[in-house]
Amino acid sequence: MILHCTMLPGIFPALALILALSTTPVRSDTPAASTVYIEETQTTFSINLPDNSTDVYFYFSSPAYSWVAIGAGSDMAGSLMMIMYSASGNQHVTISPRIATGNSEPTFTTDVQVEVLDGSSIQNDFFVMNALCRGCRSWNGGSLNLSTTAQPFIYAVGPNGVPISSDSQTAGLRRHDSFGHFTMNMVQATGPGGVPLASNITNGATLLGSLVKDGDKASKAHGFLMALVALVIIPFDVIIIGLFKWPLLHAFTGSFVLFLVLTAMGLGIYVSTEYNRSNHFDSAHQVIGFLSVGGLLVLASIGIYLRRMQKTADKSDQAGPKNSKFTSIHTWGARCIWLLLIINNGLGMQFAGTDRIIVIVYSLLAVAMALPMLLIYFCIFRRSRKRKEEEYNANGGFQLSDL
Repeated sequence: MILHCTMLPGIFPALALILALSTTPVRSDTPAASTVYIEETQTTFSINLPDNSTDVYFYFSSPAYSWVAIGAGSDMAGSLMMIMYSASGNQHVTISPRIATGNSEPTFTTDVQVEVLDGSSIQNDFFVMNALCRGCRSWNGGSLNLSTTAQPFIYAVGPNGVPISSDSQTAGLRRHDSFGHFTMNMVQATGPGGVPLASNITNGATLLGSLVKDGDKASKAHGFLMALVALVIIPFDVIIIGLFKWPLLHAFTGSFVLFLVLTAMGLGIYVSTEYNRSNHFDSAHQVIGFLSVGGLLVLASIGIYLRRMQKTADKSDQAGPKNSKFTSIHTWGARCIWLLLIINNGLGMQFAGTDRIIVIVYSLLAVAMALPMLLIYFCIFRRSRKRKEEEYNANGGFQLSDL
């Protein structure tokens, strides 16, 4: 093929343009990002560090557990956490920046400002959060190492099926059901700024170990022991001492009640130190709980005293302290404390945010137990009144029927 000379002037500029385009790098506006996808919880977290500012962009999505959290740092203490939960109405997402001081509920911080961006909502039972954080590269207690390829992070998810449904960034949290650790490449995340693209592929991150199963076992044990005492053991004790008059078995069950209540109180104190709403020990549930335990200790002391008085009376063939003021205090004090325990268990469930179905079951059991207990107390009252009438008549008095 022969090229005419008249075509050459047009060919050289075209070749020059092609060469220029082939040697010029293609500019990309796609945000730089490091992404972790946690398959066990289906949680995605992507971070972007704009190279022309001190802000931090992130994309955060997860199934709608009661709450989901990502924290910068290797441990809870000093970690800056982004905690996500359902807002009021369960249509939108609340994001709460918090800092933890230890293995306890983290506290909301105003040291950083998180701006919720377009596209954040609850979609098909999934939390989706696009956000810009100002002041998140360093905070009181820690900072991001922008030059590392293995910045430590932690993650956790709360209980499933118990939405928080709050617009408040200080809403109370229940203990996590599971947690774990991972690292992210901060160098890879640095570059063009913007919210990272949604992805379920880990890129620039490494999961460390497997998901650790957890849960609020101490709180559940505390509630179970107190319900057992109020709904089973105390009613049983009333029957054996009120109807059958078995003092030795009553002494055993009374001691067992005190042991279980003290154990439950210890668990309750431990659990209370983990939460912001309870670590001041000034809630109605906690105050009534301490008063109830104090009352039980007083009743135990009176019971020991009455038992010794009875033994002394038995040795000297005397009647014993059946009608003493201490006996009345012991009897009526026990009834009042039982009622307090029934009520306080309900307050405790409300305070802890217990599942509605458990609250309903407990309420039904309490009512079902209260009705026969009232009948038992009525029988005890009638028998006691009859005995007093017989003793009065035996001492030369008159019967009520003679009036």
